Amino acid sequence: MEYNERYHSPGFTFMELIVAILILGLLAGIGVPMYLRWAETARESTTQSNLRLLKNEITKFNIEHGKYPSRLEDLSERPKGEIGKKWKPYLDKLPKDGWSQEFYYKVTPGGKNPYELYSYGGSAGPEEPAERRISVWKL
Repeated sequence: MEYNERYHSPGFTFMELIVAILILGLLAGIGVPMYLRWAETARESTTQSNLRLLKNEITKFNIEHGKYPSRLEDLSERPKGEIGKKWKPYLDKLPKDGWSQEFYYKVTPGGKNPYELYSYGGSAGPEEPAERRISVWKL
């Protein structure tokens, strides 16, 4: 009995360490993709909410002034000219999309829609395919 106690040291065997590392690797292999999917869904949801907010404020601007803002900044900063005299702030600060990028806005008179408002959806920009964009008209 004295022989076993003397050579038995406290701690883990090599096999126990390998099993623990395999279990941690398996958990990480399942958890990381789930987290990344969840984060992408959260970014898209944030972008859609901010697009709805901007669409509502652009509509209010159009109702009150009889025309669409020439740029998104007109919702949070006093525009120059006649509109600036009876302008009130619609937003304290312009929101960004879920990827912390600016929204794209352009007035398109005579077009299918009165204006274009969308996010590039985390892509590099206008050179990316249009199907990656999150548009206010696709909501």
